[in-house]
Amino acid sequence: MSREDIAGFPTFDGEPLPETLSLATAWLPNRMGFGIAVPEPGRAIPYLQATYGRRPNAIGEFKAYGFRAVIDIGTPTAKAARHRIEAELAGMSYFNIPVAGEMPSIPETQHFTRLVLQTADDSLLVYSLSPQLLGVMWASHRINLGSPVSFAIAEARLLGLTEEQEALLRRRAGAGTN
Repeated sequence: MSREDIAGFPTFDGEPLPETLSLATAWLPNRMGFGIAVPEPGRAIPYLQATYGRRPNAIGEFKAYGFRAVIDIGTPTAKAARHRIEAELAGMSYFNIPVAGEMPSIPETQHFTRLVLQTADDSLLVYSLSPQLLGVMWASHRINLGSPVSFAIAEARLLGLTEEQEALLRRRAGAGTN
């Protein structure tokens, strides 16, 4: 049975598996940050759907649910070093994109897209301490892949994209502010 087959089924605690991205479905326990699962390069799902409703308490625990790679966005250097060790000890690939602030540069978003495409054969966890940074990076990636700007922005709003980030994304994409 695939993850798609179980969407809408109850979790171990009786709650339905989440089917859409949102701040609530991206929130990781114990103030760890926010994450999404990327089963294929152009699609994100709630990590809770990918973990069958379980909330792993550490990066290495995602391995049991088929995750093979982690992209860590904007995490401070010392914490990123710990995340790398934890992921690699679990046998997962680890990538860090150190973003200063809440708006990644164009080269940072291009690097993110290259990493997502590079890990296309693996289940991927995209992680950030900030839901706004997670949302804007995912929207930038979707735009880099050719998705309509309005679609990418609507999806990113669910993850915490701010109005300022949206305006900058629209300018970058040449889509104006409407």
